[in-house]
Order: sequence, then C-alpha cells, then structure tokens
Amino acid sequence: MKKYLKSVAVGSALSLCLSGMPLLTVHGEEVQKIVVLGDSIASGENTYVSILQDCRNVEIQNFAGESYTTSDILNCFSDEQIQKALSEADIILINAGEHDILDKFLERTHGFMEEFKFEKFLDVFTAQLADYGFQSEDDLLPYSNQMAADLRTNQLSAAQNVQKINQELENYPDAKIIWQTAYNMLDTIEIYETLSTKRQMAYNAIMRPAKSVLNGTQPEGSTDDSWKRINDYIKDFGEAHDNCTVVDVYTGFAGKAYQYTNLYELDFTPTLLGHTWIADQIITELSLEKMGDVVGDMEVNAKDAAAVLVHAAEIGAGNGGSLTPEQIKKADVDGNGSVNAMDAAQILVYAASRGVGQIYHFKKSSATEEPSDPV
Repeated sequence: MKKYLKSVAVGSALSLCLSGMPLLTVHGEEVQKIVVLGDSIASGENTYVSILQDCRNVEIQNFAGESYTTSDILNCFSDEQIQKALSEADIILINAGEHDILDKFLERTHGFMEEFKFEKFLDVFTAQLADYGFQSEDDLLPYSNQMAADLRTNQLSAAQNVQKINQELENYPDAKIIWQTAYNMLDTIEIYETLSTKRQMAYNAIMRPAKSVLNGTQPEGSTDDSWKRINDYIKDFGEAHDNCTVVDVYTGFAGKAYQYTNLYELDFTPTLLGHTWIADQIITELSLEKMGDVVGDMEVNAKDAAAVLVHAAEIGAGNGGSLTPEQIKKADVDGNGSVNAMDAAQILVYAASRGVGQIYHFKKSSATEEPSDPV
C-alpha cells in the first residue's frame, strides 16, 4: 500500500510539473550582501564560496585571488570597486596567509620530487628509497630540514600583514566580519602511524614547523606580542571586536589534511570535503539556510527530494501540502515560486554531484511570469 501511495505521489507531482501549474508562491525577502577577500582557498568555481552561493537570500561578491599573499590582500583595500563593495557589505569573509607560508616550501618540495623522480608527495615517505638513489632513511632528514626552513621564511611578515588587514577592516564597522584561521596542510598523512621511526622524524621535521609558524608559543614571563603568529592575531581579532567572529579552520583540519586538502598532490587548497566543512561553519555562524535542505539536517539529498515530491502530490490532490512555509522556501530551488518535481530533480542532481566530488549549482527558472499569491 505504501509503495502504491508513493507512486501516486510521484506521478501526481510530475503531472503538475509538466502542466506548468504553479503549486505555491514564495515571496522575495531581504538579501544579505557578502564580500569575500582571500586567496586560492576562496577563489575559483568549486570552493566553499560556491556552496554559500546556493544559500537562500545571499548575494556574493568574491575578490579572492588565485595566488594572493597577505600583501596582495592588503592591496585590495586600495581598489575603488572593492572599497564600494565593502562599504555596502553585510558580511565580510576573509582568509589569508597560506601562500605566504607555503609557496617557497611547495616550490622546493616540487623541485626535490622532480630531482629524485617521486610521483606524489606521499612517495617521499613510503617508497623504497634505494629505488630513488638514497642510501638510507637518514638521507631524508636534510631535505626535510631545508623544506622546514622555507616554511619559516615569511612567518613574521605574514603576521604583521594580517594585523594591517584587520585595521583596514575596522573601517567597515557595519559589516559582520568572519576571519578564518590558516590551516596546516601537512597535518597529517593518512598512514603516518605506520611509518618507521626515522620516516616519522623526517615528516615531523616539516609538520611541526608548519604548526609553529601558524600558532606561536608564549614564553614564560613574556609581556609582549613578539611570540604571536598568524592564527594568534586572528583569534585576537575575534575576541576584541563584537562584529568579528573566527572560524577555526586550523583546528577543524588538524590531523585530517589528507582528507580536507589535496596534500598528496602538493596542493594546499581544500578538497570538496574541506570546502564543505568551511561552508557549514559559516552557514551555522550566520544562520544561513541551504537551498534544497528541505528536512533541515544540513544535507541536501534524496530525503529532501522525496519530501518535495510528496508535498507536490498533496497539493495536486487538493490537500494543503506537507511542507511548512520555511521548508517551501528552501524547496523552491529554481526560484520560480512553485514547488514541484523539477525542484526535486535538481535536488537529486545536486546530491549526486556531491557524491562524486563535484559542486552543482541550482539552475534558476527562465520563466518571466510573476507567480501568483498562494491560495
């Protein structure tokens, strides 16, 4: 009997969709203007910013740059277009520092791998070293120490620049500012615990400095800020200003770099899983609503599509529908004022795309007619 009712529900919804009959109207609401500043983490098409774009009632201007250092981000504040966007922003999202810390390290590591013909970063610590011209595992440590030195190169200038960036942001007191802490792309490889003691030492020789250049350790009795690093200052911003919040990406990614970043390809940008983690923290902090998350569990999947189909079928049968007004707003993913099988289909495509590591954006309806008020 349940299977029969489900078939009727789906069939009714599809029929109503194909007939073009509007099922329910949703009204326009105030839009939150979000401005993004940052580096490769936020730039491009498949990022946490892309995920935020599919939230309800947001308008995003993204000024993040593919290889921006803290100096590049600081220069953005002199751009008239960016100044205008910031002055009108309700929310400013910002990340900074990864390129300052990692660029020289990545350049040297790529050169090291090319010299010895390693294909992936993981091979450095797992391969039969004799096949690559090494006499023993002890030979790894000098290379690790060189890479660690590169990580330390810009730690002080990066910390100084994030302070200057925050001073610029203070010129926009009407906006809520969300800083992200810088994460450690080297923390850690999946098989770390299985490595030999000497290979762990070689890995620690770069992982631990990567931690220390992001998070300082206050010496006993210290009364100044000379020990502070990027993340220490970023956390200070969140504590000092009522309009500033910190999303602690460093802690969220700790121990999970092999899942949340493209570490093995020596690319520090997040994977879809990492971008989703960042997006979810921001969505929670700002109380945003994910389009398509009809059942309200922070996921967009087949359960949401099923809820849309059942609701559409009930409306088609002359009943009141099963979704609340708030659920209806999130269900209308094509934005045409109706909730029907077309919305359910897009929700399923969205879920399937996420399942294979891709980001799908809901397609807006091309209909030009104003939807009528619900009756």
